[in-house]
Amino acid sequence: MPKMNWIPSLITSAAIVVAFSALVVIDSGDFALAAKLIMICLILDGLDGITARKLKMSTNFGAELDTFLDQLAYGVVPAFLVYTLLSPYYPALGWALAIVTVLSGSARLARFRVVDPARGEKGYLGMPITVNAGWVAMFVFMTESGFVEDPRFQLTGGFLGWGVWMISLIFLILQVSTVRYRKPTKTPLMFFAGIVAVLLLFTRVDVAFLSALLLTVYGVYYALISPWMPGQRSKVAAKRQA
Repeated sequence: MPKMNWIPSLITSAAIVVAFSALVVIDSGDFALAAKLIMICLILDGLDGITARKLKMSTNFGAELDTFLDQLAYGVVPAFLVYTLLSPYYPALGWALAIVTVLSGSARLARFRVVDPARGEKGYLGMPITVNAGWVAMFVFMTESGFVEDPRFQLTGGFLGWGVWMISLIFLILQVSTVRYRKPTKTPLMFFAGIVAVLLLFTRVDVAFLSALLLTVYGVYYALISPWMPGQRSKVAAKRQA
């Protein structure tokens, strides 16, 4: 059987194209579509990893390409989204949040490569960069989709906006923290559920809003609750020692 170790890298390359497309649509002002494209990157990113593991096709080239995808899709794209969204209203805040997003993501990925040769298979030191990207993307989608028009529930002002950006800052700190996180379950059923949730973002607005809300709730649970669940620390420690 011929080796097809290019397949995971092809999927990663497709995700890079999607991430670049997100930058283009951000520049054109379609923030809701950009948010959905970030979530498509998450699905493709998970798919390339699953493919590489199941078919035993992991390569150093693929690992480096995946790191580049992470920096682009979950660091640069969300940062540009935040800056473009906020800069007309709060230029300094938009610039500062974007810079911190890029720097925190860069530091997170650099440490990931240095201290975690298993590339997360035994858990993570610091919150994965994907969580904040999903948080920003889903709130941008929910507020820009047109489903909620109350100005109090917009990211450019009101209590919701300030709350979202404060939690995003907490996430950025957690990315470079020493808090240990379990690798999210990637059983076929869980991964399929994630695919369905993301695809629902492309359906009618009320269904898409509910799907985005559920994805956001899961992100908050994973980031702020799961590391301190009973037995969670011991499970991660046991995996690292295995």
